[in-house]
Amino acid sequence: MAAIRGWIKRAQRQIDHDPEIDRMKTLWRDEHLKESDFAVLAGLSVGTVHKMFSGETKRPQHLTYRKMATAMGYTYTLTRDLVPNYEVEVVKAREEFRDYRKALEAERLEANKKNGKKK
Repeated sequence: MAAIRGWIKRAQRQIDHDPEIDRMKTLWRDEHLKESDFAVLAGLSVGTVHKMFSGETKRPQHLTYRKMATAMGYTYTLTRDLVPNYEVEVVKAREEFRDYRKALEAERLEANKKNGKKK
C-alpha cells in the first residue's frame, strides 16, 4: 500500500479537491462581494461560483481561476519556486510509478481471487 500512496502523492490525488479553491474562496471573502456580484465580474455563472465554493466542484478549469483572479485585480500565473533536478526526479517518479502499478496489479489479483476469478 505504501507504494501506491507514494506515486499518488506525487500526482497529488490524495486530496478531495483542488486546494486552489480554498485560496480563491479566501480572496473572494476578503473582498466582501456577494457570490452573484463576483460571478458577474468574473464572467461566470452564479452556479459555477456557488458549486466551486460549496465543494460540489472538485477540479475547476484553469480559465475559471483566471477569470476569478482577474475580477479581483489579481494576475493568475505560474511562479517557479525551484529548478528541479530532472535526472534525479524522473528516475524517482518512474520507480514510484512502477511500484504503484505493481501494487495495483497485486490488489486486482487479490480481488479476483476473492471473487473466484482466475485472472
